[in-house]
Amino acid sequence: MPLFVAHFVVQQQDLWCAKEAPYEVLRSSELLRIDTHIFEADNADIAYLKASEMIHGFSDAHCDGPGDRTNFTCLGIHDLDEVILSGRSLSQELREPYGVQLGCIHWSNSSPKVRSREELSVFNQHGA
Repeated sequence: MPLFVAHFVVQQQDLWCAKEAPYEVLRSSELLRIDTHIFEADNADIAYLKASEMIHGFSDAHCDGPGDRTNFTCLGIHDLDEVILSGRSLSQELREPYGVQLGCIHWSNSSPKVRSREELSVFNQHGA
């Protein structure tokens, strides 16, 4: 079964709150990151559906710092592409000097963007 790699844009928001009611936010910081996941799917369309279903699973929150509360929200898919193996098994490929290439992430000085389905590498043979 083919392997696919999905790159998700995830926003992390750290909040520092007042210690007394009404506990308003005194300070906040945000950063964006790319979370990358590899998975199996029969074809590109099914891979897109699976990746789309994963988006909500990235939303989470905890109170483990650095602020009083940290929120995580997946903004969407940055890219989706098929992982091309050279005819050997994944475990054989992983033993090669460079392992398995899982795509690359392109962005300039701006934040990584969420792309439409048509812009994803797996549906656009010219890449992103």
